[in-house]
Amino acid sequence: MRTVTRAALILVLAASAACSRTPQQPVAATPTGPTAAAGSQTAIAFVGGVSGPMDVAFPSRADSFLFRQDLEPKYQSMGRGVTQTYVDREGEAVWLQEYIRYRVNGCDHATAISRVLSQIDGNPPGGICTPIPDGIAVAYPPRNDVVEARHVLETKYQSMGRGLIPTYVDMEGAAIWFTDYLRYRTNACDHPTAEQKVFVQIDGAPPPPTCFVPCNYALLPGGVDVGSGVTNSSFEIRPNPTACQWNASSDASWLTFPSDYRAGNGYTVIPYTVALNNGGDRQGRISFSWAGGGTSFVVYQAGTPFVANLVLNDPFRTPGETTECHIHSPSTPCNLTVSANLPGNNYSYSWSASWVYGTQKSSATTGASNMFTVTEQCGGSGSSPEGTPTELAVTVTITDDRGNIVTVSRSFTMVLFTC
Repeated sequence: MRTVTRAALILVLAASAACSRTPQQPVAATPTGPTAAAGSQTAIAFVGGVSGPMDVAFPSRADSFLFRQDLEPKYQSMGRGVTQTYVDREGEAVWLQEYIRYRVNGCDHATAISRVLSQIDGNPPGGICTPIPDGIAVAYPPRNDVVEARHVLETKYQSMGRGLIPTYVDMEGAAIWFTDYLRYRTNACDHPTAEQKVFVQIDGAPPPPTCFVPCNYALLPGGVDVGSGVTNSSFEIRPNPTACQWNASSDASWLTFPSDYRAGNGYTVIPYTVALNNGGDRQGRISFSWAGGGTSFVVYQAGTPFVANLVLNDPFRTPGETTECHIHSPSTPCNLTVSANLPGNNYSYSWSASWVYGTQKSSATTGASNMFTVTEQCGGSGSSPEGTPTELAVTVTITDDRGNIVTVSRSFTMVLFTC
């Protein structure tokens, strides 16, 4: 996934469904280690995709780690004894969340396990497995799968030589309650609310409802990557499951849409325009808000590639561009000129050139001129009546007043003649 989810998605929970204990399941006096029974499926309205903007949105790892930290004193307060584990709390929070993220986004148990283990080994995270159309239910994994994932994580950490760590929370309890915490978070609950709803279940209460607000929308797609040129396109805002009034605005002057679409109700196709980008990469959003929620259409636009063109001119031989400078006189200039497309002003040029003429020679300068001259004389060591070629290697770095930089290097030929 990219370091940040590129668009929030609208997640719908059927209130009667619970990945945690259902109302029909008995509650133990101290239910700190739930049995590995398969939970019921949780319906989440989902807009499909293969990664990025259409991934089901999960809480930050910091929130998930805080929940795992708070679970520890909760178990301790109920008189649970200390057990030993190879998996530290942060690792448990991060990798269980990754496993559940894959499962909620269409991956089967084996694939989710494989991808998590690959990430632990240092590989990048994978995308979601199944592009699920709007309105198709996505199930949280059953309890026994999450518990098995936690046991696999234990074995993985042990194989990496991790030492044992004391904990009051057994593996089964961590897996079940962490799944419940994420179920609440992906269905509109903030961190304190989700944690409170999990803890009342640990205390023996039936599962509370999620924080889902009936009025919700999803975007299709949730965002795009475009080039530096002008783009005219559109995306859809879809009620999910029911419609209500929404308002829209853009946070970037270069990302615009018609004023007729600043407010609406229900399904709408939103046209938009991305202006020409003469600078670096940039990001903009068209944000939607409604009673109880909001989301954004995210546009990533590539910048104009910074390029420079370096040319050589031999004023004693030809008035135009050339690749050779012929050293026929006691003071022959080899004139170099560079141009660039940096968006700022007040360019600064850092020049350097090197060549071999009897010995290794070089010349360098820094200033405001886009022209640079290398001067040589005929008749030096290694010159000949027919002309001896030697490489003239030139590099120039250009910086504008916005801090943009481009460097160009090019090899020309210096031909050395006797006088």
